[in-house]
Formats: sequence, C-alpha cells, structure tokens
Amino acid sequence: MNTPSHVILNLALLGHRSRSHLNPSIFWGALVPDLAMFGFYGWAKLIVQMDEATIWREAYYEPFWQTIFDVGNSIPLALLVIALALWVGRRYPVWQPLSLGVIFLAASVILHCLGDLPVHVDDGHRHFWPFSNFRYESPISYWDPDHHGGIVALVEFLLVMVASIRVWQLLQSRWVKGLLLVSNGLMWVIYAGFYL
Repeated sequence: MNTPSHVILNLALLGHRSRSHLNPSIFWGALVPDLAMFGFYGWAKLIVQMDEATIWREAYYEPFWQTIFDVGNSIPLALLVIALALWVGRRYPVWQPLSLGVIFLAASVILHCLGDLPVHVDDGHRHFWPFSNFRYESPISYWDPDHHGGIVALVEFLLVMVASIRVWQLLQSRWVKGLLLVSNGLMWVIYAGFYL
C-alpha cells in the first residue's frame, strides 16, 4: 500500500475523538515501516545519483537494504515494543501516558505491516524478522499491473476515501484537515495518471 493510505487507514481504525492526543503516535507508527525506504531513495537518488531502474531493480534488493527495511517492518519487534511499554506503564505509573503513546505507535506499525503483507509480490518484507526469514510473495500487487495492480489500487483508493470520512471527524485542526484533503486530491491524481 502507499504510505498516505497507511496513515489514513490506521487513523480510521485506531483513532478516537476522545483520545485525539494519540493521533500523532498513530500517524508516526503508520510511517515508521516506510521511513527507511524514503532514506534509501534519497541516498540512491541524491547522493549516489542512481537512475530509477537501478534503484528499484538492483539497489532495493541488496541484502543490506533489505535488512534495514525489515527492521521497521518487523511485527515481532513491534510486539516487543508494546510489551516493554506495558511493563513500563505498569511499573512506573508516571510514565503511563508516554507508554500509551508508544503502544499506539507500535500498534500502528503492526497495522501497516498487515496492510502490506497481502499486496507485495516480490518486493515484500520479512515481517517476522528476526525470528524468520520468511517473505510472503502474494499473487497480487498494490502497484504492478501484471499482478492486478489496477484492481488492488482501486480497492485501496476506495477504502481510503471511505476511511477519510471517519478521519475527518477525528481531526480537530483545520490545518491537518487541509492536509487530509490534499492527500486525497493527490491520490485522485496519482490513480487517474497510472490506471485510467
């Protein structure tokens, strides 16, 4: 799935108006699994000055980068973070609010991973690293037209549009609501440009 989709869907699933103070944790948790990829792309494009084909057909699959990507996409590591945050919150009540934020951040990471798992053909992650090197290769892709990418992208697009209605109700800042509108507008443009 696309990164903005993860943010919107995770906010729709984990967010609640009465605990809007946790929305930043949910937001950042939805981004964590993709942050290494953004860093990788910036390094490859701006510093090493690779062309797009070399970036996505060669450098992306180098074992070093795959391991870096897998750390942020590891469900066991996110579960470990939740367990530690629960322990700290119970042992040191003064840290409970921070622990709750960390729990929601890690839960958002897990939701991101579960969203990615079924829509990556040969470009997925080892979501059970470091306990397993298993990498699920799905028959469908969120982007590749040779693996139903147009249909999956349409489903993702529609889910995000519906989820955006709920997220709109959760958000209190006009500025953040504006970002949601911009994100949805960009999704319209990208979907139309690639698939229509």
